[in-house]
Amino acid sequence: MTVCAVVVTFNRKALLRVCLNSLFAQTRPLDQIVIVDNASTDGTDTLLREEFPHLEVLRLPENSGGSGGFHAGMKWALERSFDWVWVMDDDVRMRPDALETMLTYEPIADMIQPRKVINGEILIWEAVWDANACSAVTYSRETSFDNGRDWTSVSYGCFEGALIRGSLIERAGLPDERYFVMGDDTVYGFVASQHGRVIYLRYIGVEKDLGPGTRLSRMALYLQTRNRFLTAEILTRCGVPVSRKLLMLHELNIVLGSWAVVARTPSLRKWSNLKAPVEGLIHGLQGRFGKPYWIK
Repeated sequence: MTVCAVVVTFNRKALLRVCLNSLFAQTRPLDQIVIVDNASTDGTDTLLREEFPHLEVLRLPENSGGSGGFHAGMKWALERSFDWVWVMDDDVRMRPDALETMLTYEPIADMIQPRKVINGEILIWEAVWDANACSAVTYSRETSFDNGRDWTSVSYGCFEGALIRGSLIERAGLPDERYFVMGDDTVYGFVASQHGRVIYLRYIGVEKDLGPGTRLSRMALYLQTRNRFLTAEILTRCGVPVSRKLLMLHELNIVLGSWAVVARTPSLRKWSNLKAPVEGLIHGLQGRFGKPYWIK
């Protein structure tokens, strides 16, 4: 059984080094590691050349976002017939026994996703789809694990440590590059669940640290409205009855909520941030997906 790790990176070379070292520390060694460099400009190429010369590097000609990076990396692994593809961003650390533990669920699952710790606290990630909001809504607690289960079936995904069977990728296809970032992995888990079993483990295999301050940005304000229209397209194609009118109500609520956050957050009070959710809504209606227009 062969496993290839796909690590997508962009301008975070210090975090990338930590991520890669966590992969080298796995109790079940990887058969291959491929780094997808989204045209970084911070010296990532030098780091990889000097410290990790033995690793495979796919340097993309431009920043295609997380969705484009995972599309390219998973395609590369699939073309080389790896049995499993382990996907992750550059800002996570995998616990030493993560791969070994996840592979114990290989007989029952096609996409295996571990629990995650962020800033030392377990992330509540068990959720249910709200089709008309085109998003997965997180529970207030992880009910399945509170009930004593070691794993639960889910229909959504996260590319921060998901282990995906190669044959499932062949059936479900590659991630949609048009997302750029935000939402591509969530809906990929849904599509994958229509072709195989997707599970979420009680086991904690991923660690991540988030710095202080707001996580919102112009891009996040823009993509959280725009990309829901892309998710609506994919869900509809999968047979889900998405109400366009209810989706629009959700979108308008997001715009109003975003304006409120921008208004009360001094660091976000910029005209570009006020415009972003409205532009995202308009561009989503127009089907204008891919890299946000202001990113070169």
